[in-house]
Amino acid sequence: MIVWRLRATGKLFHSGLPHKAINALELCMDAVTEIQSRFYRDFPPHPQEAVYGFATPSTMKPTQVTYPGGGVNQIPGECTIAGDVRLTPFYEVKDVVAKIQEYVDDINNNIEKLDGRGPVSKYTLPDEGIRGRLYLDFDDIMTSGVACNLDSPGFHALSEATKKVFGYVEPYSITGSLPLIRELQDEGFDVQTVGYGIMATYHAQNEYCLLSDFQLGFKVLCNVISILEKGE
Repeated sequence: MIVWRLRATGKLFHSGLPHKAINALELCMDAVTEIQSRFYRDFPPHPQEAVYGFATPSTMKPTQVTYPGGGVNQIPGECTIAGDVRLTPFYEVKDVVAKIQEYVDDINNNIEKLDGRGPVSKYTLPDEGIRGRLYLDFDDIMTSGVACNLDSPGFHALSEATKKVFGYVEPYSITGSLPLIRELQDEGFDVQTVGYGIMATYHAQNEYCLLSDFQLGFKVLCNVISILEKGE
């Protein structure tokens, strides 16, 4: 996971004279659009994602927008958009960080080429010597993505035990962020992740689980132990 923050600066001015402003809100939105386009070009769905049943490929998206405030009749001179990258473990985080910085640097160097929004929407004011500018920060970077071993005794035991209790098993993967899992795998443990709760309530308001699911999960655990013992 990579948490990013993109700040745009322009020129605040009255909305009745937009040709004298550089709209930082528009600049930030258009820059994010361009950055996303380049990200999905350089980090497309990886063939291994189908093998692991990933629900989504690697993604980059905005999740927050802030600006200093002002009247509706003011074109903002500053805006910040923040979001995250969720990367499948088949790409290197350091490569993505370097690429996103490269995108921003290139946009800054060619800010006049960035698509605007309408006939007077632009990101340079040549007569005044003013250019819009982007500033990129990374607030949090987690480099510990993990792909579990699909051929290990642990994986096969979990699959067999789940099928025995639930009647079916459908392994899949998500772009979550659990650093301890990778650390355990690096130490040589056969690490698998599993859960039997309610996906529809995951990180939702009033997130909850059912005791009946705990009971089924406990049965799976007992079956895993039994299967591994027989295997030994």
